[in-house]
Order: sequence, then C-alpha cells, then structure tokens
Amino acid sequence: MIGNLPQTNDINSNTINNTSLKALAFTLPAGNNYSLDNAILRLRAYETGDAPLVQIRNDVGGSDPGSTVLATFTNPTPQGLGTFNYTFTPTGPLTFTAGTKYWLYVTRTSGSFSWQASSPGITPTGIATLSGNRLSFNGGSSFNNSFLFNSFQINATEITGPVASTPEPGAIAALSLFGLGLLGVKGRRNEG
Repeated sequence: MIGNLPQTNDINSNTINNTSLKALAFTLPAGNNYSLDNAILRLRAYETGDAPLVQIRNDVGGSDPGSTVLATFTNPTPQGLGTFNYTFTPTGPLTFTAGTKYWLYVTRTSGSFSWQASSPGITPTGIATLSGNRLSFNGGSSFNNSFLFNSFQINATEITGPVASTPEPGAIAALSLFGLGLLGVKGRRNEG
C-alpha cells in the first residue's frame, strides 16, 4: 500500500527509546477501502528485552498523529544486534477507509532499538501518499519534522466488489407485489 523497501543501505536511523518515537502519515486515495495485512520495519539492534510498540493511529487534522489507536501489532521475534526486516502482524482487523489519513506510530514499551533509513533517503510510494514525517524527543508530548524516510512497508488488500446501494422505490414496489402474488398462489393451493 505504501513503503520504501527494499532499502539502498542502512547508514541512517532514528533511535526509538524511552523518550524518542517516530510517526509517519499516509493518505489513501479516493476509491476502494483496504484491509490491513501487516507492516514491515527495518530495525537494528532489536534484542531480547526490547519491546517495540507499533500502531496505526487516527488523524485529527494538523501535522501530528492523533491519540486513538486503530490497530496494534504482534511483535516478531528479535534477531539481535544486526539489521533485519521485521514483519509485524496486526492483532485484529483494520479497514483503511478511502480518502482518509492515518499514522504509522512506532515507539516502545521497554528497551531501545534503531529504525533504519536509507541514504540517500527513499521517499515512500504506493497507492497511498506520504503526508507527514514526525519525530518526538519527549515521548509524544510534541513533535518536530523529520528529514529521515525510515525503511518500512505497509501491506494491505484492496476490498473490491459492488458498493452497497439503496434500491430504487420502484424496485421495492415491484418486489413487494411479486411477493404478495406468491403468497396468493400459495394460499389458493392450500384451499383445495
């Protein structure tokens, strides 16, 4: 749906620790909705005892993420000091609504790790568009613009099919008459 993997290299990063966190906004185009599949983050030094907290949050207008958590993810098994792509699976379903802005919010509940970024930076692309890149140094109390495009991918499945619509009044009347006609035929059969 949106992302900038594969990375070109891993020399830039944001450290995610007890005060620093990162939030990236993306906006879906008009059209169909999408169902969240997973999120992939390129992390370094994600070790036993580290506990990332990856969320999809709402947008309240303005330049910072909202406080409503729309989706949380199950943490993958840490692989130690190296740099790896980690796939985070959602703990429940989430439908992304067309034309709506969302935030990928990355923090932690314990430990620390680095969220890697390519150099030169790779702007995220996909059916959604990047619409915010914010960094907090005080646990999310306030945010600043960030110049690093951290390496990630959000995967989602397009929800297709006919859009539910309200039937025309004429169609409702015709179906009602047809139904009454069938009842009349059934009633006559039972009389004999």
